[in-house]
Amino acid sequence: MQASILDPRHSRQRSDDLKKLGIFSFLFCNSVIATESRYDQYAAGNGKLGARIAQLDSGTVLAEETLLAPMASDLLLKVKPMIREGGSGIAIQDFLLKQFSQYGWRPMAVGYKGYPEAVPVSVNNQVGNAPPTDKPFPEAALVKVELIAASPQAHVAQAWTFATPDATEQQRQLLMTARRALQSGIAQIRAGERVSNIGSAIQQELDAGDAVAVQELSGYAMGQMRVQAPHVLGYRGEYADAALMETGQVLNVYVVAKSGRVGVRFLPPKLWTVLTRDGADSVMLSAMVEVTEDGHRVLSKLID
Repeated sequence: MQASILDPRHSRQRSDDLKKLGIFSFLFCNSVIATESRYDQYAAGNGKLGARIAQLDSGTVLAEETLLAPMASDLLLKVKPMIREGGSGIAIQDFLLKQFSQYGWRPMAVGYKGYPEAVPVSVNNQVGNAPPTDKPFPEAALVKVELIAASPQAHVAQAWTFATPDATEQQRQLLMTARRALQSGIAQIRAGERVSNIGSAIQQELDAGDAVAVQELSGYAMGQMRVQAPHVLGYRGEYADAALMETGQVLNVYVVAKSGRVGVRFLPPKLWTVLTRDGADSVMLSAMVEVTEDGHRVLSKLID
């Protein structure tokens, strides 16, 4: 982030640098202030909203999630034309924030475990959680957009990966493998069955497509809390627990995968952004799914 710039121990050096850099530094510092203002604007209110949702009954929350999930998918679909060479994460974030405002939603990523931005936008070897920047997307890219929001009555979340028009064939194959894996995982959802069945099905599809599951990130159940038990692994866990799916649960099923070799790392100093160790491309897809007695109901849309 901008920690070194804001560190008071470097105030004298910073003053000298600002004089040298002139207007560029002035604009950059204004950008930092704007980012801080956004954090200040949303973080406290997000905490209060989360606490209010936690007090609602599960039926009210589920009914609202049913309405919100397809709306979130439609917003992500509107982002798709912005995924092109020269586009940027900041442009996507600005667009979605305007849409959130029109819907009466709050951007719940802001302030979550100190996160400073509203819409994580990760590119190629950035697996997820990357704060958006104004750096232009490259010609061949896999762009991951994580939509995390809430209305006054429920949380909504969906992550999706989009390929730029000139993405490589290898990138497109990785994305198609992840889409098949997500569908395979969803197909396992049924009340009374083990949650771990989802990860096993995802792993099988990833293995068949020569993709590597990223085990450092997982899905989760959603309800009064945006992230709650059980964890929904996107891989075959060696020590997977025996939790069973329950009627009325909403599971946010994630597929997080990469090409190349096993291994990711967390970008210091804040350890939010996840990167592939070998620089290989990665994908992230998710969908909110309700568990029913006779199977499941997909609340999110699987975006084309």
